[in-house]
Amino acid sequence: MEEPSSLTEALFGIPSDIEVYPEITRGFLERGEYGVDAFRRYVRELGYSDAKVEEVLLEIYREVKRRAKNPKYEELLAAVCSEIGAFYLDLKYDGAEKFLLEAFNLRTKLYGTERAFLLANTMGKLGIYYMQNGKPEKAEVMFEDAYTIMKELYERDESFELDFVLATINLGTFYSEIGKAEEGLKFQFEALKHKDVLPCGGAVPYFNIALCYQDLGNYSKAVEYFIKASALALDRGFVDVKEAMSRALQIASLDYVRSKVEELFRKGEISREKFEKLMEFLR
Repeated sequence: MEEPSSLTEALFGIPSDIEVYPEITRGFLERGEYGVDAFRRYVRELGYSDAKVEEVLLEIYREVKRRAKNPKYEELLAAVCSEIGAFYLDLKYDGAEKFLLEAFNLRTKLYGTERAFLLANTMGKLGIYYMQNGKPEKAEVMFEDAYTIMKELYERDESFELDFVLATINLGTFYSEIGKAEEGLKFQFEALKHKDVLPCGGAVPYFNIALCYQDLGNYSKAVEYFIKASALALDRGFVDVKEAMSRALQIASLDYVRSKVEELFRKGEISREKFEKLMEFLR
């Protein structure tokens, strides 16, 4: 990947001539890294806290906002608002909603495939914010609309498959968290059809399916999917194997869980190596 040509390209993927806090940001540009998370790591290496990251992001926001009378800056402003919203969301700051809504309102004015993708991405972030703040009705609208947009994009262009699957997992997780486990199962199984594109290999939807079955009182199926999630997570990560196996043992006896691991091994659904590692957890 080429080095970013400007600070806003490095942080938000959109180049401009905006420069702030050069004593900090020029060093970051020289590293050739991208994204706010990478910038946060860099700032911490310099001995600063996230408060300094916030200062930099807000200074960029003010400058872009000042220039936004020119329509060519609207896309950059939407990206800046979205990333600040995500930053605040990660820190659980109240300011997340303000910036995510501003990004949402800006992106509804933009057109084209890339704009639709960015709008859906912002909707997903807003959905998370509303769930964290006890507003499930608003979260449902955001998660459902993000799913609908991503599905339409994927049906037109398969390069959006991963983003569609992530939106599907988010919607399924939302339904399970508000007590609609059957709806949650539907979307987690839909995501599982695309497990090959997921970095987790399917471990996350398997784990989510187990939680749904547990909520529905189908403990046999819950144990099965906790084991499947654990088997994948042994080399993929994304799911805490110890937690998943502990959850299985909370709803079934040790002997039953062992027998289920053996059954999946006999069926060829888990390898011998993974079978042996899982059985170690059950000793």
